[in-house]
Amino acid sequence: MTHELAGALPAALQAKLDALPTRPGVYMMKNAKGEIVYIGKAVNLRNRVRSYFNNRSQTNHLASTLLRAVAKDLEWIITDNEVEALILEANLANKHSPRYNVQLKDDKHFPYIKVTLGEPYPRLVVTRQSSTKTKDMYFGPYTNVRAMRKTINLLNKVFRIRDCDLKLPLDQPIRPCLSYHLKRCDAPCANLTSPEAYRHLVDQAVLLLKGKHKDLRKELERRMGQAADADRFEEAGRIRDQIRDLESVSEQQKVDLGTDASKDLIAAARTGKLACILILEIRDGYVSGRRHFEVNCPLEQDEDSIITEFIKGYYVRQGAESVPRELILSHSTLEEENIQDVLRGLRGGAVDIEIPQKGEKRRQINLALENAKLLVAEMVDRRERKNRQSYRVTALQEDLGLATPPNRIEGFDISHLSGTDTVASQVVFVDGKPSKKDYRHYNVKTVEGIDDFASMKEIVGRRVRRLIEEKQPFPDLILIDGGKGQLGMAVEILREAGMPDQPIIGLAKRLEEIFLPGQSEPLLIAKTSPSLQLLQQVRDEAHRFAITFQRSKRKQHIETSWLDEIEGVGAKTKMKLLQAFGSPAAIETASEGELAKAGGKALAARIRAFLEGKPGAEKGIDSPEGVSPVSAPLESAKAAARGEQVPGAAPAGEAVSEAVPASPQAAPTEGPVTPGKSPVTPGA
Repeated sequence: MTHELAGALPAALQAKLDALPTRPGVYMMKNAKGEIVYIGKAVNLRNRVRSYFNNRSQTNHLASTLLRAVAKDLEWIITDNEVEALILEANLANKHSPRYNVQLKDDKHFPYIKVTLGEPYPRLVVTRQSSTKTKDMYFGPYTNVRAMRKTINLLNKVFRIRDCDLKLPLDQPIRPCLSYHLKRCDAPCANLTSPEAYRHLVDQAVLLLKGKHKDLRKELERRMGQAADADRFEEAGRIRDQIRDLESVSEQQKVDLGTDASKDLIAAARTGKLACILILEIRDGYVSGRRHFEVNCPLEQDEDSIITEFIKGYYVRQGAESVPRELILSHSTLEEENIQDVLRGLRGGAVDIEIPQKGEKRRQINLALENAKLLVAEMVDRRERKNRQSYRVTALQEDLGLATPPNRIEGFDISHLSGTDTVASQVVFVDGKPSKKDYRHYNVKTVEGIDDFASMKEIVGRRVRRLIEEKQPFPDLILIDGGKGQLGMAVEILREAGMPDQPIIGLAKRLEEIFLPGQSEPLLIAKTSPSLQLLQQVRDEAHRFAITFQRSKRKQHIETSWLDEIEGVGAKTKMKLLQAFGSPAAIETASEGELAKAGGKALAARIRAFLEGKPGAEKGIDSPEGVSPVSAPLESAKAAARGEQVPGAAPAGEAVSEAVPASPQAAPTEGPVTPGKSPVTPGA
């Protein structure tokens, strides 16, 4: 009995529902934009598709409720039988990725091992994309990249497969590299092996990648016997070593399954609209692979539906080599007979599907299921953290009144030590998280002394010019660590560059005030607000990155000074003196008694003898303009000690800013200094 169709449907859609055939096939539902939103298959297209739109299904079925609301058009393809429909459905779903189908998360970012069979001397390389249009063979995707690279290194070592990127064969042979002398390559670049012999080694590596350990061992034992019978004992010994390496790898993967059959254990676990599929690949009694996939379930399909859709798409996409003799599942499939027919056709042989209820197989699938549950819990937690990050970005957009979400934020800060070694940092946050690959640090080139405003103007100007020259998009928000002064300089640069509407703010640390261009009063956001916490995180990260760079420059100065020229003064003695006096300049002006108190009479005598015997010690020599006290020549420091004015130095009567703090852990002076006051000399 046909249920009455619910409500008034668009005339075009109603006409197509009336025209649906009663044959097997695949149907595709489209939204108002003509995009395919759902693909399904049916034994009877008419009954199956119309069931989405009748009154009974609409009231108690999530899929009907959602699809009836969005489906505005319909297409179908008829097939001869249900098995053909199943294969067609898997192929179309993989091609179009409809919104409401069970979606296996795109694994293109996971790497594959590519065997370049299209080359005369194939290699094992890592790739992020697989293709069926070449002669190359692909294994993967691998979710554990470290294990994958370890596998490649092992195969290269055991089977002596080249790891270079030379385009072989070469017109002229070249000298073999170190790999040949380490017996890790047969040097095809030097014509020391033939393509046939080399290809035989590659075929053995492929057997191991396929998990066919026993077939490979038998082949190696056969070749070892042949070599020994022909008195080629060196070759036989090399093959014996290969067998030992193979046994070592096999023992690490061995599991007690009580059978040598090849099988896949597949477990599914779901939480809400997110599920995880875990596959344990067993080949010849060995674990040859463990993979897990994130699956989106927009209609909250149950585990039976998830595992059914996954098996259809996964093995059709992976190809015949991936189909094992047996599948052990955690949940039953909705179309077991049809799926078996498809898998048998792919494999060219029998394929059994089992959902064990007790015994050893049940214990194995329960273990896989527990792992799947743990993985889906991790996935849910990861999504929740991502959602929290997205919420902070959205909250910041609302609090600042931005037209678009600040998905990319660039933060800038200035750091110096009493006006010396002035540097700057640029940090980048994308979707509320640090993007450290985009971090940059700068040496301030045009500013001398303490001038945070001019330093900020230079750095922001350099960044803006680069974005314009390289035609890169500007960030959604620029954050300046500082108040009105620093912000004003950055705004001036943006106006000169023709970007007056670029979102930019300043964040002052003392009261966490947010300064906006053109507004005299700062914006105050609650301390507990997620948007302010995001801004603080960007500001603090810029501050940390700037200080780290500034300290590295200061360390270079500490490590290279005139003290290194004195015999008997090593790193520990130099640090001891610097801790006592604060800087090389202060050590130079200290009396012999003060030096003796800090390091002993012998050391004091050596230092005074060095200073008095240095050329130019009796007459002042001006320091080059712009050179800081920490790197000034000895003569400049002595002139300053006599009270003579040195270019770039503080006037007489004012405290001299030192380059090294009293303690090596002391932080550099940050931000502007009150006009008319010099920073306090450490230890003064």
